[in-house]
Order: sequence, then structure tokens, then C-alpha cells
Amino acid sequence: MGIEDNLHEGEKVFKKFHPSPLNYWFWYLLGFFTIWFFFLGVLIIIWKEMERRKTTYLVTDKRIIKEVGIMGKRTTSTIYRKITDVHMTQSMIQRMLGIGNIILNTAGGEGPEIILSGIDNAPAVKKEIEKAWTDYK
Repeated sequence: MGIEDNLHEGEKVFKKFHPSPLNYWFWYLLGFFTIWFFFLGVLIIIWKEMERRKTTYLVTDKRIIKEVGIMGKRTTSTIYRKITDVHMTQSMIQRMLGIGNIILNTAGGEGPEIILSGIDNAPAVKKEIEKAWTDYK
């Protein structure tokens, strides 16, 4: 069962993506330096890579969907008409690595509804989401 199973009939996918491997640089580095404890270092690297690959984001013509989980799955989505604003944040390290986070806020929600973390070329993805959001209106 994949994230596409959450699509409604006739819903079109504009973009499907995962967090950038660069978002996990610290964990890969930690795994590398603990490799002499062979099992621990390899386990850290494998776990974080599986976590990255099992985090999937979809931008469709109707909504944004986020699916997370290695063993179990948690799927969150928000439809465009409920989105009130779209933000992008980048730490100094994220700017150097060319990644960022996209934050979607909705009406009536306390805090962000969905955070898309560690996205490659975050400004372009933000523009794509904003275009789909305004086209939906």
C-alpha cells in the first residue's frame, strides 16, 4: 500500500518527492563516526535512510499529502481551501545545503498543519504549492 492509495478518484499528482538526503547529514555523519562500533553506525545509517525514503510528500490538484512511517504509517493531508498561508524556512546550514522546510497553516488550526521538512530546492516547491493553491481558488 503506497501513498497513491490515498488519492481520490480523478485526483492528479503534480509532484511526488521525499526529503533530501542532505537533511540527514548529521545522522549520516554520526553513523560514519560510530562505524567502529560496526553495528551501531550501520544501524543509524540504515534507519535514517529508511526513514527518509518512507517519508513521502505529494502535491496534487486538490491537496497536499504527507505520509510518514517505517513500521506503521501516518498520513496527513490538507485541502487547498483550508490553507491560509505557506511559509518557507531555512537555517544557515540548510541554505548552504540548498534545502528548506515548507510550512502549511490552515484556518482554525493551532500551529502548522503540515511541515514538509528538508526539501531540495524549497523555493521552487513553495512556488509550485502556491500555484496549485491559487489555481484551486
